[in-house]
Formats: sequence, structure tokens, C-alpha cells
Amino acid sequence: MLMVNMDWIHRNRYGVPILGHKQLDDLGEAIIADFCPEALMVPQEINIDLLSEQYLGLTVDYQYLSHCGVYLGMMVFKDTKAIPAYCPETGRAEYVSAAANTVIIDRTLLDENQEHRYRFTMAHEAAGHAFLHRSYYTSPLCSMTQLAGDDSWVLCRRELNDAVRGSTKNWGPIDWMEWQANSMAAAVLMPKRCVVKVIRKCWNSLKQLNIPPTAYSWVEADRVHEVFNVSFQAAVVRLKKLGFIPPDENVDPHDWEWITEPVQQEA
Repeated sequence: MLMVNMDWIHRNRYGVPILGHKQLDDLGEAIIADFCPEALMVPQEINIDLLSEQYLGLTVDYQYLSHCGVYLGMMVFKDTKAIPAYCPETGRAEYVSAAANTVIIDRTLLDENQEHRYRFTMAHEAAGHAFLHRSYYTSPLCSMTQLAGDDSWVLCRRELNDAVRGSTKNWGPIDWMEWQANSMAAAVLMPKRCVVKVIRKCWNSLKQLNIPPTAYSWVEADRVHEVFNVSFQAAVVRLKKLGFIPPDENVDPHDWEWITEPVQQEA
């Protein structure tokens, strides 16, 4: 059962939480401390399915949210019979029902090679939207600020980075909540305190290996990717946000494939 206090969170005139990186990191750690405290002691993969269903009390469903996989997930806040879902058998969209507090994940993410995207999408919808934005989407403010469509749910496209959305000066409520959901997903899947522990141990190991300093960022990202079972790119973004990798550094997962000796972690 959720025990994290949210009463202190300030909201703007639309009801959107006003939260920066530090507050989101703190909230992410608070959730993990309550859900799985041992994970803050020993960095490890977070069971995001268990967190979503048993800890946050959400129902999980799987539908084809589009014919081409453009939508990854959806968070349903109110009972509705108007969820648009693609039916491969008929080749057209049909409406399906969903109860309040349901996370719908696109069925394409159930493919074996989509595990990392599945995990981040689940965290985005559950730890992000369900945890942070329930009061907005269940209030009259939501109907006032929605441009079109049903206000019972929020439908999320494939990941968009901050640069794609343009300057934050032009962001509206939906942009801010998508940014918060992405940041919260990262904070829960890769808690700051745990990432710091992993990187410090990684540094100690790097000193003993014949690896050039130019490869350090790659090794750090690869280690975070392995420990927390997230994509390499998600690890890079997280490490840039936390200041371990320069924001303008290009860290490609294929750049250092010649590194075959594993980076051992200290006991």
C-alpha cells in the first residue's frame, strides 16, 4: 500500500505538480524505500510490474493502441467504454472498456526484444502518471485543458526527448506532465542513491583495468544498463541528468564493443 506523502507538492493553476529533478529523485527514492527498501542498499533491477500492481494498486491490460506502434502506453483514470484499440483481425479501430486505475501497455512491447521499452513505459504510466497526476486527471481542470477527446485517460506516444518538444517556455500542462512522467520513471527504475553507488564502484574497478579515460562514460552507462535492466540509452540519459556524463557527450552503445573484460563490482 502506498505510504509516500504527497501533500507537500505544490501545483500550478491547472493542477499540474510543480516538481524539479531533485524533488522527482527524492520521490523516486521514497517509493523504492517503501516498496523494496533492500533495493536502496544493494542496487538491483526494480520489479516494475509488482510495484505497479501490488504497491500502487493498478490493473494492467494489454491492447494494440495503434496499427503501427506509435503509442506505447495509456493510463486510465476513470471508468470508460471509449478506449480506442486496434484489432488486427478486422484491421480497424474498435472501442474497448477499461476501469479506473488501469495501465494499458501496447501489445508490441510484449515481444522479447522490447523488455527495456516495456519496463520504462510501465514506469512512465504507473510511477509517473498514476502516482503524480491522478488529481489532475480526475478533476474538472482536466476537461478544461484537454484540447480534444476523452479526459478519462492519458495516451503516451513513443518517447520524445526534451529537445523534440522545444523550449520549455512553450510547454503546456501536457508537456510538463510527460516530462515529469519520464523523469519519475527514471528515478524509480534507477534511484539516484543506487546509481551513485554503482558509479563509485565502477570508478574503483576502472582504475585497475586497461581502459582509456575516453571510454569511462561508455563503461558507466553499460554498468547502469546491466544492473538496473534498462536500455543503454536510458542509462546514458540518466547519467547525464545526474552529472556523471557531460550533457553534450555522444555515448554510442557500439563505440566500445572491443571491451571484453567485464567491469567487476566490489563485494
